[in-house]
Amino acid sequence: MADLSITATSVVPGSGAKKVTGTAGVAVTAGQVLYLDSATDTLKLADNDSATAAVRAPVGIALHGAAASQPLTYVAKGPVTIGATLAAGGVYCVSSTAGGI
Repeated sequence: MADLSITATSVVPGSGAKKVTGTAGVAVTAGQVLYLDSATDTLKLADNDSATAAVRAPVGIALHGAAASQPLTYVAKGPVTIGATLAAGGVYCVSSTAGGI
């Protein structure tokens, strides 16, 4: 299945979403799925076919773009609008393309 086509300018937290701020470890675009690299304490792009368990364990969805070493806010829990067309009742997961859904 193809990754969702996310509209970066449409990524916004929903009511009651838990937002967390960290530091980007790589360049990130709004709407990408993140994991926490505990070795560097930075946020990087999650990837479901990585050999490393931490990379397969997402912590949230980026709310804006950031270059490496810049502050990055993400939704860790709760609703987030990503500007993509979703199917009701569909199951969505971390992609094998880094950061994708």
